[in-house]
Amino acid sequence: MKNLRSGLLVALAIIAISAARASALTIDVCADAATGARFDSTSTFFTATAPIYPGGTIPVSASAVKCSQITARPIGTFFTVGALVAGLPASSPMDVGMVTWHFRLGGKAFDTAGPVEGVAPGQTYPQTVIGSTFVPILINSRATVTALDPSGFVFEIKTTGF
Repeated sequence: MKNLRSGLLVALAIIAISAARASALTIDVCADAATGARFDSTSTFFTATAPIYPGGTIPVSASAVKCSQITARPIGTFFTVGALVAGLPASSPMDVGMVTWHFRLGGKAFDTAGPVEGVAPGQTYPQTVIGSTFVPILINSRATVTALDPSGFVFEIKTTGF
């Protein structure tokens, strides 16, 4: 009987972990660098905020997306601090910036960090999930960022466990 209980507990734990991993969060961010960002005097370091929308709100576009024309209701707020790294000796040709991102969705939140890559619209690059608040998200897991326009300021991020 004890072995049966132990087996059931292990099975329930596996199901719970699998359910958390299977749950995915996909959100869109539309940042307007002209109105939602501040740069230092060297234009190297920056901070910005932007609205967060449900995933799929912003279609991939070959031209710049005008954030002011999005009519969907935001579901949260995006915050970032970072620096431009393009052209530094150790950065790769794809590296544009190094950022910390915070996604606030009501009483829940998660954070990512890593390089921002200069990819074409529809292309992806990774970010590392470094923290969460009231979110069953796997810390140190991988989030996938998809560029939604050529600016680098409009993107979709997808992670698991939310």
